[in-house]
Amino acid sequence: MRDSKHKLLVLFLFSILSCKGQPEYAFLPQSLKIDLLPFLFKNYTPLELATLSNSDYNQNQSGLITGTKLSRFLSNWSTNKPNTVFGNLIVFQIQSSGSSGRFVFFDGKQTYAYPVTNLNDLLTDTRDDGVLSVDGIVGKGKKVSDFFAVYGIDPAIDYVVFAQDTSNLSNLSSATFAYYALLYWGFPKERLAVLNGSIADLTASNTLFTTPTYNYANSNRTGLTKTLLRDHTSIQLTIGDLIHSIKNGNSNLEEVDPVPVEGYYLIDGRPNAAFTGTTNSTASGTKYTNCTAKTNASFVSNSCVTTYEGRIKSASNLIPTDLYDGTSFQFKSFSQLGTYLTNTGYIDQKLIYLYGEEGIRTSVVWFALHQILGKPTRFYEAGWKQFGALGLRSPSSGSSPSAITQPASYWRTDLSALAESITTNADANVPNYQLDFTRQFTKSSNKIRSEDKLFLRGNSTSGGTSGGGGAPSGGGGNACGG
Repeated sequence: MRDSKHKLLVLFLFSILSCKGQPEYAFLPQSLKIDLLPFLFKNYTPLELATLSNSDYNQNQSGLITGTKLSRFLSNWSTNKPNTVFGNLIVFQIQSSGSSGRFVFFDGKQTYAYPVTNLNDLLTDTRDDGVLSVDGIVGKGKKVSDFFAVYGIDPAIDYVVFAQDTSNLSNLSSATFAYYALLYWGFPKERLAVLNGSIADLTASNTLFTTPTYNYANSNRTGLTKTLLRDHTSIQLTIGDLIHSIKNGNSNLEEVDPVPVEGYYLIDGRPNAAFTGTTNSTASGTKYTNCTAKTNASFVSNSCVTTYEGRIKSASNLIPTDLYDGTSFQFKSFSQLGTYLTNTGYIDQKLIYLYGEEGIRTSVVWFALHQILGKPTRFYEAGWKQFGALGLRSPSSGSSPSAITQPASYWRTDLSALAESITTNADANVPNYQLDFTRQFTKSSNKIRSEDKLFLRGNSTSGGTSGGGGAPSGGGGNACGG
């Protein structure tokens, strides 16, 4: 029996060591019929997943890159690519509205580019954490695997850049959230980038070479997130983790992470008016006047407002518009970003808990903190859309009941111990997203991360089957990733 184990070990080591130019990951050889995944998976911490930018953005090889760097990559990828990359360069040109009419020039052999109008739809889902489901959460494993398959990406070896087509907040937010989504699903930070500035502006300044026509090309390969053997789900913060920390670990919630020994620092990434509770952060206007007629199983964007406005207890405000130029939508300098963070009162080394109105828009703040300033950060994607929805109120006759109807519910948030500047929204603007009795007293909000961990390890059916339509080439096929 011992000899058999030794033979398996030797076979495994031989298959790995025989690879030339092996990157930072290692794959299970197909010839092995033993499940070694539980032993080979690495759980990464938020600090390990953080990227500290060079103060000169031109020097960055990943994270936030400049037009000069991208131009150099595109001009001769095989020569100029980072040392950590063994595959193709894939650029996503994000066109949330309209088009610049200019397209990144690529060779269709080692470099590829894709104009995309619906990137948020491709990488997000409405997801249920066990308490209240919310839209715009990072997509399930099946959805992300399908994304890799559609665009010919092998996450084991390829390098991906998300770039604004024209300069606007919607495109920038889509780029930073897409970066977050891939990082969450195990894509190494060394092979992910966001372009600082838009294709249109960088073309006008003669920084990028683009063309007025686009010819589609696809590498026709893909890979699976689970073959990376990386678990990055620690960067997602659940409402349970958040409440447990605010209560200094004195909660009866289950499946929550312990309060960080180094302490945590809570940052609200919304505009100041939302932070102070003087305006609706979630929705406003006459089109929300018929909300009481709506019955929502989940809280969906542009579908009424939360039960109340305000902020989470002890949060400091980092105003998103301070972080980027409002015309070019380029991130401000490294030193400026550091100053804005310091001005919030942040104490270095503390683990940052970040939330905003919702995940996509707040991802701009997350990217600045985690992937430029290099601060360990956990992201509460559901944000105020979920936290502010979980209030108790006594609606007027004919109005919708509140999400929370039991004063002692474990998830009631409109309490002085958990929230500040509490301002109740008008009944007519609050939809019927009442939680059933069981949900109001469930003890865990960890359903999403649990599902995703199972999918990564090949044990989940909730995310569907892995995408790709056939055996993946590149990283998924053999131990050398070839």
